[in-house]
Amino acid sequence: MTMKVTPCIVMSGNAKEAVYFYEKELEATILNLQSYGEMPIPCPEALKNSVANAILKIGESEIMLFDAPIQSNSMEDYDCEQEKIAQKKVEVTINLSIDHVEKTRRIFNSLQQGGNVIAPLESVPFSPAFGTVRDKFGVTFILVTQK
Repeated sequence: MTMKVTPCIVMSGNAKEAVYFYEKELEATILNLQSYGEMPIPCPEALKNSVANAILKIGESEIMLFDAPIQSNSMEDYDCEQEKIAQKKVEVTINLSIDHVEKTRRIFNSLQQGGNVIAPLESVPFSPAFGTVRDKFGVTFILVTQK
């Protein structure tokens, strides 16, 4: 039996923005992008445009993203829960192994826009360009250029 691990980023209502950002900046291919409104199950009106399932192919790997669904009985409860979720931080770290220093620099610079540098991009014994950055969505990326 073959097993495959796919990292999943649980977002707080901004998964669609993240999908298109990663498509551009990480040269990802969108394999699937489905909203809760497109699903054959009932959901609150405010949730219909949120992402239920997105799969991106980045190089030879895939990641999944979705907006966290809220279980509630009323829209008032839903709006309150949305505020609570928006205050939570995404805690995901993704390692990107890249084959060219210039590509690593470009991606690093793109990801830090609206985010912050955790470890500057620099040459280290195991990589000519290594750094860590948290993007504007709260996702941490470790970038390693392969020798």
